[in-house]
Amino acid sequence: MTNIDIMRVLLPPDDNSSDIRLGILLDNAENTLLDYIGRESLPARLNDMVVQIALAMYNRLGTEGEIKRSENDVSYSFSDLITDDMKRRLKNYPRKVGAINADDTEGS
Repeated sequence: MTNIDIMRVLLPPDDNSSDIRLGILLDNAENTLLDYIGRESLPARLNDMVVQIALAMYNRLGTEGEIKRSENDVSYSFSDLITDDMKRRLKNYPRKVGAINADDTEGS
């Protein structure tokens, strides 16, 4: 089963997103993970995490850049795409030596 097939199973049955749209979300999710672990290729065991992040991206469409939202006395808050549970799992995949770290600054 491809990741697009898995996304279709997990999305509501009335969803009519194109394969192109789902493919873009999956590519973005994979790139997010690759940036986080500082690698050029994704270990196969993290494939399910790509789908989880892509689904989170799908659910956030139209709310890009928002942290919180309130409408008619209903409040919404958005968590990080890579949750704490995912971060714990990603500790099994240390960054490659020489990968740029988020704490690195230019010229240091």
